[in-house]
Amino acid sequence: MTDTAKPPKQLLAEIGKVDPNKMKHVQTNEENSLPSAEDVAQEKSHLKHLEGITQFEPNALQHANTKERVVLPDTTMIADEKKHQEHIGGISSFKRHSLKRTVSQEKSVLPDKQTIAQEKTETELRERIGNFDKNNLKHTQPQEKVVLPTGEDIIHEKTEVELRERIGSFSKDSLKHVEPEEKTVLPTEEEIVHEKTEVELRERIGSFSKDSLKHVEPEEKTVLPSEEDVQQEKTEVELRKSIGEFDKNNLKHQQVDEKNPLPSTEAIEAEKKEEEFKHSIEGFNRKSLKKAETDVKNPLPTKEVIQQEKKAAK
Repeated sequence: MTDTAKPPKQLLAEIGKVDPNKMKHVQTNEENSLPSAEDVAQEKSHLKHLEGITQFEPNALQHANTKERVVLPDTTMIADEKKHQEHIGGISSFKRHSLKRTVSQEKSVLPDKQTIAQEKTETELRERIGNFDKNNLKHTQPQEKVVLPTGEDIIHEKTEVELRERIGSFSKDSLKHVEPEEKTVLPTEEEIVHEKTEVELRERIGSFSKDSLKHVEPEEKTVLPSEEDVQQEKTEVELRKSIGEFDKNNLKHQQVDEKNPLPSTEAIEAEKKEEEFKHSIEGFNRKSLKKAETDVKNPLPTKEVIQQEKKAAK
């Protein structure tokens, strides 16, 4: 234990009362797990990646012009902004004098048997690690392997290069101009009723009296692992052991057949439509929009809503 996490005197007194003759001896199995071949390969690939980043030449980069777009907020974003402003206004206008003073009770919870046993086991492990003799270790020569890309990686790389070439040589003159139609969607009756219900619930929560609550003593329970958890842990240990003892010489060599599928006419047409849609959005003139007057309507609640409100009030 560190100096910042010293146990209390009451805890030391309780530990001193334990009879050592009643404790059971537990045989600990010391394991020294070496890194697998996958970990070694991953570490080497990470070092190569860092080396490539340090040796990268910024002069090879090309300048790209960014296009600034102005996105107008929709109705949901406006509603969320209004709710946020109302919430901030309610917090700023809250009266702190209406709060009641409560006295906190400090409790000292003693550790159970499992915590004490875990602490002792951890102390023994630290002592063994400190007294471990490094001369007992054996030297192993790591084997460096070069992993070649699979057929799917090669096909994916070729397809990506072809798509980039097509995009770079694409002519924007073949695109057609499209006039977008702006629509203003008003909220439905269900959304208005839901908004009113939410506002009423917030008002009720704010005016709720804590004096009507009853005190409940919590019961602390120690849940032991089930048979399924124990069996799953054993299966995982066996799998790790079998992976560590796996012999790679039993693997067979597979010949990869490289294929270069060309995109279909449907994919080309879909790409053209997407480019036309992007061009129409970029060249859209906002001055051609017309001003629309919105009609604010306040629908009255239905009988079902009134009955539901009465039941909630009771």
